[in-house]
Amino acid sequence: MIATRHKAIQHNVSDVHFFRSTETEEVTELDARLSQAHDVVLVAIDGKNSDYEMNGADALIETPQYFFAILKQTNSTDDATIANAQEASKSIASQIIAYMLRDQLNRMNGLDDLDASSFTVRGIGPFGDNFYGVMLGFNLKPNVNYEVDEIVWEE
Repeated sequence: MIATRHKAIQHNVSDVHFFRSTETEEVTELDARLSQAHDVVLVAIDGKNSDYEMNGADALIETPQYFFAILKQTNSTDDATIANAQEASKSIASQIIAYMLRDQLNRMNGLDDLDASSFTVRGIGPFGDNFYGVMLGFNLKPNVNYEVDEIVWEE
């Protein structure tokens, strides 16, 4: 929904600006997929990474980690152009954060468990044909049922 609704990204089936990726996907594979894109793209990355912790009471908390790469294509590799692309991408990241926090507040789009204090933004690039931008990271904190399922264990 973010990729289709944000005006700078404007993903649709005939003009692709959104990709899904895993953390283990080779950079060359992502570069190849980006070769069909232009302007601003959003890459959703789910590497299936999680941390676990006890909440101090009786609940085990899983903290899945997710990332969005927000990339803007540039026409050169000079420092000023890269900085401008990263600043534009960071502005988009700020709006995505605001959108996600609004959805969390309204209990929409599966963001009930969003950890609002987990957002990170880091500069990245280059990818593909001079794409530079930022990596937006965030965590969810759902409670985990940690009762042993006897069916899956041998005595």
